[in-house]
Amino acid sequence: MTTFQQWLLLFRVHWKMLRVKTAVAAGRSRLMTATIIGFLAAYTITAHWLFEKGLEYVSKLPAAGALLSDRLIYVMFFCFLMMLIFSVAVTGYIALFRNRDTRWLLTLPVSHQAVFLWKCFESAMFSSWGLVFILAPLLVAFGGIRDVSPLFYIKVISVLFPFLLLASALGSLILISAVRFLTRKQFAWGLAIAAAVLTASAIQTALEDREISENAGLGAALTFQKVLHHTNVSINRAIPSTWLAGSIIEWTRPYRSFSNLLYPTLLFSHFLMAGLLVISAGKHWFYRSWNRSLQQSAASAINRERRVAASQDQVRRDFPRASFLRTLIGRPLAAISRKDVLTFIREPAQWVQFGLVFGLLAIYASGLRQMNGDLSAPRDLYLVAFLNLSVCALALSTLTTRFVFPQFSLEGRRLWILAMSPLQLSSLVLQKFVMSSLCSGFMIIVILLIGGYNLQLGWQDTLFFASAIGLLTFGLNALAVGLGVLFPNLEESNAAKIVSGFGGTLCLVGSFIYILLFLLLLAYSRWEIFKENEINPLWLQEPRSQMAIGLLLFLTLAVIIVPLLFSQKKLKRLEILSNL
Repeated sequence: MTTFQQWLLLFRVHWKMLRVKTAVAAGRSRLMTATIIGFLAAYTITAHWLFEKGLEYVSKLPAAGALLSDRLIYVMFFCFLMMLIFSVAVTGYIALFRNRDTRWLLTLPVSHQAVFLWKCFESAMFSSWGLVFILAPLLVAFGGIRDVSPLFYIKVISVLFPFLLLASALGSLILISAVRFLTRKQFAWGLAIAAAVLTASAIQTALEDREISENAGLGAALTFQKVLHHTNVSINRAIPSTWLAGSIIEWTRPYRSFSNLLYPTLLFSHFLMAGLLVISAGKHWFYRSWNRSLQQSAASAINRERRVAASQDQVRRDFPRASFLRTLIGRPLAAISRKDVLTFIREPAQWVQFGLVFGLLAIYASGLRQMNGDLSAPRDLYLVAFLNLSVCALALSTLTTRFVFPQFSLEGRRLWILAMSPLQLSSLVLQKFVMSSLCSGFMIIVILLIGGYNLQLGWQDTLFFASAIGLLTFGLNALAVGLGVLFPNLEESNAAKIVSGFGGTLCLVGSFIYILLFLLLLAYSRWEIFKENEINPLWLQEPRSQMAIGLLLFLTLAVIIVPLLFSQKKLKRLEILSNL
């Protein structure tokens, strides 16, 4: 059999497995199927309406509406390109080098090249479907605003799939090149240098913009110029996202030109070239890279064991906090906490995403006033503060769903070991809840404090928003931990695939609903600011504010207690099964 025939065989087998799993899941739980279908339908309708209203508002701006809407399309596809490359690289690393399925496939009479190509395709499909799902209502709304013909959507589909496959191929090439030629230390140093350069560049840009704003004032023309200046990277003609966005924008214009075939042909030709490079990398680099990865993992484990065995006494002297932690929460919980921290540190797929999101939030919070101009009116100032809280809460909900929800499932086949240990599974769940809440809460509260300082809210209102995000942190983490126990997937070792199931979808939807209700109650407690445009220092003594704060606390308490309570009942059945 040729490599392509072997790839087709793997495709048919996995397609049949997917159909069987989908049919079984739909037959067992009609509620799950109805929930997922209802969520998809509601999102599609709501997103189309929001995109349509937003594009209408932007297009009606005087003198610059069309230019700004076009630039938004460029920026959106540039962000999608970066996200897709990063997602494919991370997912492909887990699928190729941290998955038991790959080890099993390599023992079969299937070529290494076919296994590599299949895993790359699997990672591409897994990472691309979400972007397609997000893009569909936006492109329909954009076409409706520009009053295009049905042929426009056929053209968009014809260039969208080469774009997605090209971005996925770039992510796979970056992954296999890094594993083949870089050690872990070199990779870590490279990320650190890149992060330092990006941070320094962001700080320099923020200082320059602040100086310009203070000297010249932040008028409408200057604001528009700053927005366009910071998005120039998205219209670089050497970037594939520019080719896709340029083609879509050209096809919405009334005139026709043969030049609009340039970008589609560039996309298609580069996709074919990237495909050839991926095929060649699978043939010449993959197996060596896989062996090198195993050798580095084994060498790291051996060196780590030697260091631990040779310096146990020194470790105890150097880390008195560990002894204090064992005294405070007990040795079993301290051991599990240490294991979770080390697992997080040793897995780049986790801490890179975690650091990237919180780093971007910190940079965003540090420039809130510069981005929003004159905020002398209390209504405008607190509107920005509430929007800042919303952004941080949504980012936190994404992180809790991505990292906290799959923690219990990742114990997997080792769950019976924990069940037979002195540590009860109920204590394990509470440990994961407390630890994730403290770690994520500390970082997100620091970001809110930075935002409050830059907005010059005053220490009372800064603590008000910091306390709000603290409550949201406990609620979101409890929801993620509880649903992670109620909907476990103990057979899967890939956290991204665990999150993509029904439980992860329900956790994300539930987090959005909780955030929406929380923010509405919080805004209602300070309603005098939005209604009268005045700050009431004694707002907490108002009956309306007391009622809103009481409902808000009750909502958070219910979100914390109910998922954890139901998870305890589910754990009793898991403990019985583990003792059989």
